Amino acid sequence: MAACAGIGLVESHKLKERTVFLEGFIAFLNYSESHIRYGMCPVQELIFSCRRQLPVLEACAGYLEEGLAFPQAWSRSANEKGGKDSKLIREFGFGLGATDLEGQLTHIRLYQKLTADRLRQAQDCLEKKGKLYRQLGVLGGISVALVLW
Repeated sequence: MAACAGIGLVESHKLKERTVFLEGFIAFLNYSESHIRYGMCPVQELIFSCRRQLPVLEACAGYLEEGLAFPQAWSRSANEKGGKDSKLIREFGFGLGATDLEGQLTHIRLYQKLTADRLRQAQDCLEKKGKLYRQLGVLGGISVALVLW
């Protein structure tokens, strides 16, 4: 019974982790927008200053310290730590630092909207499926216990 309940809790926790990840990425996008707009902050400096906020930023900072160029470091860290949203994260990095100030800001605003849409979907999924996974895990465990008893 405990194993089935644990599986339900793990699946519910995965949904929660995704919403937390997307919230953190939106916070990074907001931080990036203000620092690029008002401080013309270089991309590497953004990554190093926010590296503790998200695993993808921590991994990217590590690759940058190893001497990898930003596009490759970002792509590799997005593939490793991006989860379901690795494609969105990876594509964001391709445009970051590649254009002038207005191009950068437009790029960031686009990804703020895209990420906000994904966050809403993830929150809906968590609300609907999170409770379902927990309940099915417990009920499945009880069913297995009854069958085996």
